Amino acid sequence: MKKGIFAIALSLTTLFGCATSTYSVGTDFPIEKASEIQKGKTTASELSQIFGEPYSKSVISQNEEKWLYFYSAGTAKAQSYIVTMDVKTTGNQKTLDILLKNGVVANYTITQNNNPSSMQVN
Repeated sequence: MKKGIFAIALSLTTLFGCATSTYSVGTDFPIEKASEIQKGKTTASELSQIFGEPYSKSVISQNEEKWLYFYSAGTAKAQSYIVTMDVKTTGNQKTLDILLKNGVVANYTITQNNNPSSMQVN
């Protein structure tokens, strides 16, 4: 009888479960310092001093280059039930996209988002 109860309890615990994971992509950078960028004045060297090396660099043309600073970090939690799964994520993401022309900032955009989401899978 005790073995039967133990087997039922073990079966029930395997039907439910949860997992939590943390993640990060890119290198964190001080997005608040973007206010120091001046179009037509700030150089590539100054950008490197302020933000470090970008996540990526792309050649646009002979005299234009695109630098991308990107960072995303957060947690994901999955809760499994008998026939469904509930997934919740939290975190933030920030992007600084810079166009350099002849080694000087021509234009830039800043994006910062919080990434809470919830999804139920049946």
